[in-house]
Amino acid sequence: MSDTLAPPDFAAPPPPPPPAPKPKGRRTVLVMVLAVVLVVLLALAWMVTSFLNSLTTMGQMGPQESEVPVMRVDLAPRVTLAGTIAPTQRLDLSFTSDGEVTAVPVAVGDAVAKGAPLASIDDTELLATVSDATAEANAARQDYNSARRTGPAAAVTAARSALTMKEQALKDARAALDKATLTSTIDGVVAAVNVKVGDRVGSGAAPSGDGAPGGGSTAAVVVISKTFQVDATVGSADRPRVAKGMKATVVTPSSPTPLPGTVTAVGVIATSAGGDRPTAATFPVTITLDGQPTTVFTGGSATVDLVGEGRTGVLAIPRAALLDGAEGPTGTVLARRGGAEPQPVEVTLGAAQDDMVEVVSGLDEGDLVVVMGGMAGPGMAGPGGFGGGNAGPVVVEEKPR
Repeated sequence: MSDTLAPPDFAAPPPPPPPAPKPKGRRTVLVMVLAVVLVVLLALAWMVTSFLNSLTTMGQMGPQESEVPVMRVDLAPRVTLAGTIAPTQRLDLSFTSDGEVTAVPVAVGDAVAKGAPLASIDDTELLATVSDATAEANAARQDYNSARRTGPAAAVTAARSALTMKEQALKDARAALDKATLTSTIDGVVAAVNVKVGDRVGSGAAPSGDGAPGGGSTAAVVVISKTFQVDATVGSADRPRVAKGMKATVVTPSSPTPLPGTVTAVGVIATSAGGDRPTAATFPVTITLDGQPTTVFTGGSATVDLVGEGRTGVLAIPRAALLDGAEGPTGTVLARRGGAEPQPVEVTLGAAQDDMVEVVSGLDEGDLVVVMGGMAGPGMAGPGGFGGGNAGPVVVEEKPR
């Protein structure tokens, strides 16, 4: 046997126990919370960056612009007005003497001829007044003739004065007798009857009946003509484009078809409503309808389209190019000539059609005018008066900047 001793046997230490696993559900919740927080932080960062960028660029963004060439087109001055239908003639007839109504041979809607009786009052007292006035005038005339033959100058003067007074009294009495019967002085239609048989008319007597158009009339009988007109107004900007004799097309709800007419009067004195918010100045315009239309009625609304004599080959620009809104015969535009930057140019304006207006002076064919708001041509929506129109033969090309 060997005397060498064998090393003692040592047992290997056991491995440490593995850590206890965390619950799976808690780990998932933590991951989701971290993800949400990360998304929120990224969104806030983006919003802050966008806000700072907007502050940096604020005030540097201008309106969209386009350049339209000044070109030759065919134009006809066209203006659209709003108005009210009215008769060309209206008679408000009333009795001038006291009396009892004895006859009313007409009713509302009746057609009457010139000279037709409309209403009468008892004329007994009026006849007596005429008789007495006649006698007094005859006596005064005899006194005057006698004074001329025998009296001094003072007596002649006094007799002449008395005769003048008596003759005037007789004239007034005869006029009152004539007005005991109201008669129409036009061919027309009865529009209102405010008396009936048995009524007492004159001072202190209130008429009764069907009432007059428009309300508030105290006339015994109202007669209107069979011809009609449109009472309209035109603004200062369009006043130079409206002239007497222009042909008109009138559209009213009561008529199934448009009605022809003619401008018969254009006012030269502007009116405007006052108050805290005064309105723009307007001028009165009268359009007389052709013939005797039966489909229009007093007080009805009407739209009038006026078209002047057409002009061909005139220089024109869009209304939207006018910086001041073209409230008169002149205006200002931004115009580019050659390669230079746009400069303000004053122009003289002429005829207009829808969205286009003639340039009489200030621009040449081929010049470019700047239009704000991205105008895309006549009749297209946009600021400065575009939209809702029909430019007819006008064709304009746009050159975006």
